[in-house]
Amino acid sequence: MRGTRLCILPMLAALVSSPGPAQTQAQTPSQNPKQGPSLSPEQRADTEALRALTNSIPLLPVDRIELKVNPPLTLVGYSAAAADKQGNVYVIHRPVDANVDPIVVLNSKGNLLRSWGKGMYTMPHGIRVDPAGNVWTIDAHTSMIFKFTPEGKKLLEISVGDIPDASLAFCGATDVTFATNGHVYVSDGYCNARFIEYTADGMKVQEWGRHATLPLNVFRSRRSGAGPGEFRNAHDISMGPDGILYVADRENGRLQWFDKDGKYLGEKKFGGQLFSVAISPAGDLYVGTQPRDVPFGKDAFIFKFDPKSGKILGKIEAAAHQLSVAPDGTLLPGTRADKTTSVLLLRPLQ
Repeated sequence: MRGTRLCILPMLAALVSSPGPAQTQAQTPSQNPKQGPSLSPEQRADTEALRALTNSIPLLPVDRIELKVNPPLTLVGYSAAAADKQGNVYVIHRPVDANVDPIVVLNSKGNLLRSWGKGMYTMPHGIRVDPAGNVWTIDAHTSMIFKFTPEGKKLLEISVGDIPDASLAFCGATDVTFATNGHVYVSDGYCNARFIEYTADGMKVQEWGRHATLPLNVFRSRRSGAGPGEFRNAHDISMGPDGILYVADRENGRLQWFDKDGKYLGEKKFGGQLFSVAISPAGDLYVGTQPRDVPFGKDAFIFKFDPKSGKILGKIEAAAHQLSVAPDGTLLPGTRADKTTSVLLLRPLQ
C-alpha cells in the first residue's frame, strides 16, 4: 500500500452551486427540475457556447428503446443504469416510499427479475457493473460504496468518509470505475475534489486532490476550481482499457483526463454543464451535456467524442445524469425522469 498522497489540485474546487434541503434546494437544473436558474453573464455566455457547439454537430443514428418494466413499477428520478453481459439492466432510483427498493433489475425484455436495497441509502446516485459482473452503487449523501453480486448479496462496503457538511443532501462520492488490475477508483466530487484508488477488496491505495476545509459558502462564491486538475463537481468517471481516467467536471462544463496516478493529461471544454462520461467496449467515448438555463433534461445531448483528435463525432438527443455503455454498445443514460415505468436505451446504428 502506497502511503504517499499525490496532490494535483493547487486550489480547492468550488462546490457545486446547490445548498442542501436544510437551506433551499439548489437553484440549478441538476437539483430543481421545475425551473432553470438565473445566470451570471459569464454562465450565460458559457451556456450559449454549448448551444452553439451543439447546433454545429450532426445527429448520430440510434434506435431509441423504451424498455417497459413488467409488471409495471414506477421509477422515481432514476439517476443511473447499467447492464451486464447477459443483457440484464440494473437501475438505481430514488423512491419516496421507504418500503420500495432503490435497486431494480430487469431482463432484456423489461421483466422485473429482482430488487433490493431499501433502508441502505439516503441519496441513491450511481450504479455500475464491473467486468466480473458485480454491481457497485454509490450514495451521494453518506459517501458509502456498496458492492453486490448480481443477485443482490452484499460483498463489500467502502466508507469514503471526510464529508465536510453532513447536513447537505449531496456532499459525498459520485461515481466508481474499474482498472484492468481490479482496482476501484472513486470520485468524491460533491463537496470534495479528490479521487481515491482502492484495491479490489476495499483497501485504500492512494488519493489525490484535497477535500474541503473552508466554510462551504466560500466555495460557492469563489472563482476557483477551473484550472487543470481542478474541479467544480467531479460528477462521473470512466477508465479506458489504456488506464486513462476521464472525469466529467460538471459545473465547469468540461471533460478532463488523467493517468491512473492523477497526472493531468488534457481536457475538452464543452460549456454549460457536463454531467457524465462513459467508454464503450469498442473504445468510443460519450459525454452527457446540459444547458444551465433550462430544467434538467431540456436541450440535453450526449456527444460522441474522440479525445485523441479532439473532434466531436456526433450527438444524441437525450439527458444523461450518469451514463453507462452496455457490453453490446447500448447506451444507458440516467434520465432522472420524475416518474416513469420504463428505462431508456440508446442503441447506436451502424
